[in-house]
Amino acid sequence: MKTTLELPDDLMREVKIRAATQGRKLKDVVTDAIRKGLDTPHLSVEPPQAVITKHPTLGFPMVKCAPTAPAAKMTLGALLQLEQNALAADDLKRAGLVF
Repeated sequence: MKTTLELPDDLMREVKIRAATQGRKLKDVVTDAIRKGLDTPHLSVEPPQAVITKHPTLGFPMVKCAPTAPAAKMTLGALLQLEQNALAADDLKRAGLVF
């Protein structure tokens, strides 16, 4: 089914970057994002707040997220991939390769 949506420019840039970096069609990236969004359980109005503490011996900041936070269920590999994707998108933006 064809439809027309009005989306913010910055959101469309991110979607186009993702599609280009993954070698996928724009419509497939948007379809997957919508499906994932619809599969996500409805969040309460006030999501639980993360707690920021210091590592007891090293002193660097640590963020303890709520047990229901998506990051709590992600593997280390998935978290690292998420970070790499964000860094790649930032690099493309800084290089002026935003579509």
